[in-house]
Amino acid sequence: MAKYNIKSWALFAVSILLSALAISLFIKVLKVAIFFILVLALAPVVYFILRLILRGKKRDADERTTEE
Repeated sequence: MAKYNIKSWALFAVSILLSALAISLFIKVLKVAIFFILVLALAPVVYFILRLILRGKKRDADERTTEE
């Protein structure tokens, strides 16, 4: 009876460790997926903002060269 009790506790401890590893791996994968989705969602916004900023500076530079 004592061996069965020790084996059951060992099995319980191993199952808790494996569950913790599985949960931590799932959370890491979830973080990477959320980061990837946010980058894909924000890339067009950043592109349009930079395009507007750079287009404005380019027009100012063009006006200066035509005035000279």
